[in-house]
Amino acid sequence: MKPQTKNLLKIAKQVVPKTIYRKLKAIGEEQELEETLQNSIISHLKIKHRELEKQISKLVRKDQHALHAKNKTLLVPSKIKHFAIEFDKDEFYKLSRLLNDIEKEVKNGIIQ
Repeated sequence: MKPQTKNLLKIAKQVVPKTIYRKLKAIGEEQELEETLQNSIISHLKIKHRELEKQISKLVRKDQHALHAKNKTLLVPSKIKHFAIEFDKDEFYKLSRLLNDIEKEVKNGIIQ
């Protein structure tokens, strides 16, 4: 198995739900596995981004403080596109940290 495929499997394990991950691992052909992993990782990152945007818009409607989180969400689509070019694990970790920061700020906005 190529190192790129191994990295994608590690990333997918963190992002993709377990049931889907097991099905992905069962794919026999390496090229097909790699392409499917790439698509599923990107789609799950986009889903997480959309969910965070919805939560932020709810906070804004309730007149709660969400400016920093809203500004950070503006960075996510470009970070996802950048990650999608090479599927570098360092870029994934940067993107993951950004999403986690946004999630923490949203949770703090809900508590306050």
